[in-house]
Amino acid sequence: MTRSVLVTGARAPVALDLARAFMAAGHSVTLADSVTPFAARWSVAGRGRVLRVPPARHAFRAYREALHAWVADHPQALVVPTCEEVFYVAEAAAQCGFADRVLAPPPTVLRRLHSKIAFAHWARSLGIPAPETTPVASREEVLALASRPRQGLVLKPEFSRFGTATLLQPAPRELQAVDAKPGSRWAAQAYVAGEEICLWACARDGVIVASAAYRPAWRLGRSASFAFEALDCPGALEIAQALAADARISGQLSFDIILRPNGEAVPIECNPRAVSGLHLFDGAGHLARAMLGDGPATHVTRGLTYLGPAMLLLGAVQGLRHGRMLAWARDLRRGKDALAAAGMYAPAGALLDAARFAWVGLSRRRSATRQSTDDIEWNGETIR
Repeated sequence: MTRSVLVTGARAPVALDLARAFMAAGHSVTLADSVTPFAARWSVAGRGRVLRVPPARHAFRAYREALHAWVADHPQALVVPTCEEVFYVAEAAAQCGFADRVLAPPPTVLRRLHSKIAFAHWARSLGIPAPETTPVASREEVLALASRPRQGLVLKPEFSRFGTATLLQPAPRELQAVDAKPGSRWAAQAYVAGEEICLWACARDGVIVASAAYRPAWRLGRSASFAFEALDCPGALEIAQALAADARISGQLSFDIILRPNGEAVPIECNPRAVSGLHLFDGAGHLARAMLGDGPATHVTRGLTYLGPAMLLLGAVQGLRHGRMLAWARDLRRGKDALAAAGMYAPAGALLDAARFAWVGLSRRRSATRQSTDDIEWNGETIR
């Protein structure tokens, strides 16, 4: 049966992979966003047009009505969130009665997954070896952390993204700058040594139907990566399965995981949305069929994918700076450009998208990364 699928968060490159996958499975796809995403518009999925919706964070009621109207106009429609607008999509669906048409958990479950504190406590209650995590809600509690060994501490906002605010083994002067309060808590987490990997997974009725574990092969500092190498990590998949089964989740789950030297997988946080592991599926129809429950489960365990413009520019700079030019050339040759696969003009569109977020962010004294989520991010506040 052909369905109408609305993929929100079209600014994200992974939205193009999701759109291509649903198109390959025979469904009609519409991409949507509250900004003009050039890569999406110039992709084979966008076909020159992206549905413009109000900004979810700043105009929720208008956003809710726009989603409700689209769903009402498309029988058998499915909404597939991509970025942090998932929280607003789920809330809109709960308020307007179309939660069964959204591939995402309900708001209460999303909150538990997104909170660095609640997620760790939930995982540990299921026997998953998440690090011990303590809420910090005052300046006095922050300063008390100074008595703990630096080597054993990680401090991050309860609701945050991209690791940009994370303090790894913070010095006393860094603790002085932390503004923790009851309405803006931080998570004090035990440091876990090992290799950092990521996992993207999708669940249907509590069962994981698709997954891709991967290493950030090339990345910008400790933040977002732009090259992704798949690996086989059963321990990571077991973490996703345990959480999905406990809450009978239908939707996307993504994890930052530390692999200890003994091979134990330790989840340090969860993002209930799409992440770059989706690129490893290359927009294949069997991914969409698995996500819809129309086909067998699918798991990627090998392959290398990258974002072409970033790999060419940032990767070359890093290769020169760190003496990794041979590795860069090898990965460029053996990997696949996810943006080029989305359409011949998509890479140029991605450069324009990055430039737009950088320019607007500069004018507002924000980083490009921070600007890219300004109108969709959710930090635990009540959605009205």
